[in-house]
Amino acid sequence: MTWEAAQEYCRKNHTDLATVSNQTDMKRLLNSTTEQYPAGAWIGLQNNTPSTVWRWSQPGVEFNETESKWFTGQPDSKGCVDQIHHENCVKMNNDKWHDISCSKTFKFICYDVQNKSGKTFNIINSEKTWLDAQSYCRENYTDLISGVKQLEDFKTQPLNYVKQPPNDDEPLWIGLFRDCWSWSDGSSFSFRSWDKDEPKDDDPKKKCAMTRSNGNWSSADCNETKPFFCYNDSVILINQSMIWEDALYYCRDHYRDLVSITNLDDQRWVQERAKMASTPHVWMGLRYTCTLDFWFWVSDETVLYKNWGPGQPGDECNMSGAMNREGTWVKKIDDDHKLNFICSKN
Repeated sequence: MTWEAAQEYCRKNHTDLATVSNQTDMKRLLNSTTEQYPAGAWIGLQNNTPSTVWRWSQPGVEFNETESKWFTGQPDSKGCVDQIHHENCVKMNNDKWHDISCSKTFKFICYDVQNKSGKTFNIINSEKTWLDAQSYCRENYTDLISGVKQLEDFKTQPLNYVKQPPNDDEPLWIGLFRDCWSWSDGSSFSFRSWDKDEPKDDDPKKKCAMTRSNGNWSSADCNETKPFFCYNDSVILINQSMIWEDALYYCRDHYRDLVSITNLDDQRWVQERAKMASTPHVWMGLRYTCTLDFWFWVSDETVLYKNWGPGQPGDECNMSGAMNREGTWVKKIDDDHKLNFICSKN
């Protein structure tokens, strides 16, 4: 089917064309292909955004313009809509950011969440394009350094925590980039896995994304016919406002349960839905028991992953957990608040 016909089919029979939120999602897609359709399938990414959006390379790290550290006069390009200056990637000099062509080559900083080498940040001394630097960091560490917090931590690390002490005057790639591409389901996931020399933003016909056999993506003419990936969302936002107990019964009557969050991937998907709520917070299936003095998920999952915001009140008997549009968890008195809520579907 064409991309648009595939989108219509997926929305009618599933949730939408596939959204890829991280490398795990990408591997899952590739593992689901068959010999009949080895590659070349549509995913839900399309170049239809009227203005460019800055994003961090590492999935789940949100860009906040108020925290940006641009050098005076930067950024000085209009991004992917600028047909003369394609300056869609960011280098850092003296703690200040400059937008520049992604095809330039610089040294770069990789972030390693697992500290495999005993180091959180690694300066890679070989010069690469931004895309090659991103691929190198993802293959060997976690990702290109992403977000203001990581950049601040990088500055304060003792010098023996990196492979080589940074030179302030030397430009280094960081994980900030911008594009005009957006997901069909409205998600703001920043994960991209473009192949070399992709996407073809200067080709007005190539506005839709497809997979390749090597696991990377390319842009293609949306009117071409290809196989495609659909996905079924495991959570759903209910844009009705209820107290926590009524929300719980609603989910159990119509779906499965109020949503539980047991890991970072769950958090990211639920957070994407919370952004679309009509109330400042949404109920989750998180509940406090006075009798046993602990928080629990109503689905009987153990509360291991946590994302409580700062300054939370003390625990009380009639408290439940809610999430704000930024993904932070807050404690709410059940009967005092009528909120939208998120149900799990399977």
